Amino acid sequence: MRNYLVFIGVLALLLVGCERNPQVNAQLGTPEYIAGEFFHAIYNEKDLTKAKGMATADYASLLSSYGSARQAGRTLFNMNFDNVQINVNRSGRNLREQYQDDATIQLILDGEFDGKRIQEVRTVVLVRQRGKWLVNEVQADKFSTSIR
Repeated sequence: MRNYLVFIGVLALLLVGCERNPQVNAQLGTPEYIAGEFFHAIYNEKDLTKAKGMATADYASLLSSYGSARQAGRTLFNMNFDNVQINVNRSGRNLREQYQDDATIQLILDGEFDGKRIQEVRTVVLVRQRGKWLVNEVQADKFSTSIR
């Protein structure tokens, strides 16, 4: 019995140690999670390849045309961050507008660039293809100060 308890304890420690630390305040596999991880790949990990893996083929092709995560972030999304925290907007409106195969998620990006605090809102449109949520479009907030 004692060996059994030790085995269960070791197994529990291994499972907790292997748990992935999510960077977004959303449940793994949901459209909210994918949207947040997409921006985390662009702005924090600076990994365009990872971001393209979370996008539809057409959107991945568009991302590829920018060459790097930094260039895509600065030009395509009109945002620069040295570091950024990404949160799902859980106030004011429906958290998620989801239908069977598409979802619209609003994210708040809160970070710094050149020592200045920057807060931006982006709406991410996702589609489900073969059971997997993929980013299909990113829309800027029409009231954002960075839109000119």
